[in-house]
Amino acid sequence: MDNNFAIGDIVVSLYGHDKNRLFIVSAIDKNDKIVIIDGKYRGKSNPKTKNPKHLKTIAHDEKILNRLNESTSTDTEIYNMIKVYKQIKE
Repeated sequence: MDNNFAIGDIVVSLYGHDKNRLFIVSAIDKNDKIVIIDGKYRGKSNPKTKNPKHLKTIAHDEKILNRLNESTSTDTEIYNMIKVYKQIKE
């Protein structure tokens, strides 16, 4: 996939201490930095901002996007979405 990021994308970190970990794009800030969450180490209340050059888009799921848009979504649900995606890819 190309690296035109959208909210709801599943991305992999290419650099840093979180290299090879999966995240979900929760926002794109005004400086074109990508705001990512994983539900375990980085939740909705403590997202990580990363340079887009350090991420690679691997999938987009409308179900994830729809769930992120709901105010009742939880970090546990986000973590489980990533966990399910990892199991599908293995």
